[in-house]
Amino acid sequence: MKPTVIVFDLDNTLIDRQKAFSEMLKERIAATLPEHKKHLKEQAIADILNWDNNGTVSRSVSFKKYCEKYEVTCMTSEELSTYWTTISGSVVYLFEDARKTLEYLKNKYRLAVLTNGSPISQRRKLESTGVLDLFELSVVSGEVGINKPDAGIFNYMCQQLQVQPHQCLYIGDNYEYDILGARNAGWSAIYLNRLHLPSDEKCMIASLDELIEKL
Repeated sequence: MKPTVIVFDLDNTLIDRQKAFSEMLKERIAATLPEHKKHLKEQAIADILNWDNNGTVSRSVSFKKYCEKYEVTCMTSEELSTYWTTISGSVVYLFEDARKTLEYLKNKYRLAVLTNGSPISQRRKLESTGVLDLFELSVVSGEVGINKPDAGIFNYMCQQLQVQPHQCLYIGDNYEYDILGARNAGWSAIYLNRLHLPSDEKCMIASLDELIEKL
């Protein structure tokens, strides 16, 4: 049965989170390095990106490791996390294939977006994408109190959209959180593997352009 609703992940699916995250780190966070560590700026940024693991690790954990390794004293890791919340999402890069795909699908399906994260930063990102008006519903896990891959967040989406799980298709870049999470809730799912990571998954695309062909 073909889906009637297509729900998208946000980070690294519709927007290039890693590009924005890296840029923000260079502009803001690197300034917290002590003078005798300034020459390690690029390494510090690379470390944070690695610890962050594409947003699957708590930001407070990554910043705690950063402060400890690079002897940051101007801010505590807690203060750094709080500060980051106030600026996170202010830089957004929509993937080139996102808008045209969404505009095409809008004429054929009901569209929604479901993202893990804090309401402040994720709502800021959504507003900055310029495509929020194409979605019937947008849900941020921090507003519901349930995170992917918990089936509860997918069930919540069904309730809000007034549809059954078998009517929903989820598109996301994280195999565990997005694909397995959706399928465990009774949804169909297509794995967006932009990085061409090794995978045996059959329902897989490398760009959103391919989604139109899949459907």
